[in-house]
Amino acid sequence: MKTFHFLLCCCLLSLTSTLWAEPVAVGAAKVDVTPTHPVALAGYGGRTQEHEGVDTKIWARALAIGAKDPAVIIAVDNCGIPASVTRAVAAKLQKGHGVKPSNLVLAVTHTHNAPSLRDYAVVVWGGRATPAQKANMNKYTDWLIDRIVEAAASALKARQPASLSWGMGRADFGGNRRIINNDGRWAGFGFQRDGPVDHSLPFLVAKDAAGKPVAIWANYACHCTTLGGRNRICGDWAGFAGEDIEKDHPGSISVVTIGCGADIGPQPSGGMADAKSHGRKIASGVAAVMKKALKPLAGTPAIRQKTIQLPLEKPADRAHWEATAKRNDFHGYQAKLMLEQLEKNGKIQEFVPYTVSTWTFRKDLALVFLPGEVVVDYAVRLKTELDYNRLWINAWCNDMPGYIPSRRVLKEGGYEADFSQVYYALPGRYKPELEDLLITTIRDLLGPDYLAPKGQKPAGFLRIGGK
Repeated sequence: MKTFHFLLCCCLLSLTSTLWAEPVAVGAAKVDVTPTHPVALAGYGGRTQEHEGVDTKIWARALAIGAKDPAVIIAVDNCGIPASVTRAVAAKLQKGHGVKPSNLVLAVTHTHNAPSLRDYAVVVWGGRATPAQKANMNKYTDWLIDRIVEAAASALKARQPASLSWGMGRADFGGNRRIINNDGRWAGFGFQRDGPVDHSLPFLVAKDAAGKPVAIWANYACHCTTLGGRNRICGDWAGFAGEDIEKDHPGSISVVTIGCGADIGPQPSGGMADAKSHGRKIASGVAAVMKKALKPLAGTPAIRQKTIQLPLEKPADRAHWEATAKRNDFHGYQAKLMLEQLEKNGKIQEFVPYTVSTWTFRKDLALVFLPGEVVVDYAVRLKTELDYNRLWINAWCNDMPGYIPSRRVLKEGGYEADFSQVYYALPGRYKPELEDLLITTIRDLLGPDYLAPKGQKPAGFLRIGGK
C-alpha cells in the first residue's frame, strides 16, 4: 500500500508540473504615444498633409520576462520602426536598465494611421516634405524613443512572480490580397479567395500569484490597413484588439504583434466598424481558448540571434540613375539616393543586412522575430518543415528593410516583389535565393528540437495557395 501511495504521489506531482508553470518575474506597462503636434503619417504615398485629427489614442505596450537578463518586447502602434530607432532604444535601455540589446524586440502593429518616423521608408516623405514637416517628424521620432524607453522601464519596474502559459486560437478576417492572372502574373490588389493565408492566433498569458492575467500577448498575420488612407491617428484593428483584450481581462496589458502578413489584407475593409469588428475577433479568439487549458511555459526564454545578408539583384548603372533622377516623383528621389551611394561608396548596395532573433522556452515554444514586411509563404513553409504546434512567428520587428518576398511572389511579380522597393530606397528586387537563406537561418537557430515530427499533418489554420 505504501508503494502505491508513493507512486500515486509521484504521478500527481508529475501531472501538476505539466499543468502549472514555475514562477518567473514578469512585468507589463503601456505608455500613450499619441502625437501632441501635427505630424505626417506613414503608410500611403498619396498623403500630402500632416494628420488631421485623432480617432483613437496609440500606445507603446511593453512586456518584460525574467529577473536576470530579462527579455523585453515592446509593441508600438506605428507603421514601421527603422533600425536607427531600435538602436537608440536599445542603447538607452542597456545604459539605464541593463537590458542586453540582443534581448530587446521592438515590434510594430503596422497601423497606417500613425506618424512616419525619421529613417522609415525614406522615399515616401524625403523628397517632398517641407522643412516644417521634416522638423515635426524628427521631433516626434525623438519623443517616441523616450516614450518607448519609458514603457520598457515601467514594465521592468512592475515585474512580479507570475506563471506563463500560451495557447493557439484562430482568426479568419485576413485574406490574400494578391490577384493573379491566368498567366500566373500579379494583376493588382483585391481578395484572392484561394490564396495562401495563416489564420493562427498564438497568444501568451502571464498570471500573477492570484491567477489573474497581468499581460496577454497576441499575434495575427494580417496588414493593419482596415481604415485605408484616412489621414487621422488610429491604431486600426490591432489597436482595437488590444483595447478589447484589456476590457475582457481588467488590469491586464495587451501586447499585439503581427505575423507574416505582408500580402494579407483585412476583409472587409474601409471603415471604423470593420476595424472594430476585426479587433473583436482577435479578442474573442483569445478568450475562447483561455477558457480551456493553456500550455505552461517554464523559465525565461533562451535568446539567439544571427545577422545575414539578403541578396539583391545587380543594380542598374549610373546612367540609369542619372536619367531617373530628373523625374519629379518617388523614383526621382530614389535615384538621387542611389547616386549619393555611388559618390560615397563607389557602388550601390547589393545586400541588405537582416537580423533574425529567436526566443525558445525549452522545447515547449519557439518564437521567431523577423524584420520587415514578410509575406505569408514564410509562415506556410516554416509551419510545414517545423512543428507548427510549438511555433510562433512575428514580423515587422526591429527594422524595416522593405518587403521580404518569397520565391513565389518574385515569380508572380507585382507590388511586394517589384514596386515597393522604391519607397524603401532599395535599388531593385531581391534575388529568389533569399527564401532558402532565410528559412535555413531560422531552422539553424532553432535547431533539431523544433523539426516537424514524422507524419505531421498540415496545420488546419494554414491555407496553401490554390488549396
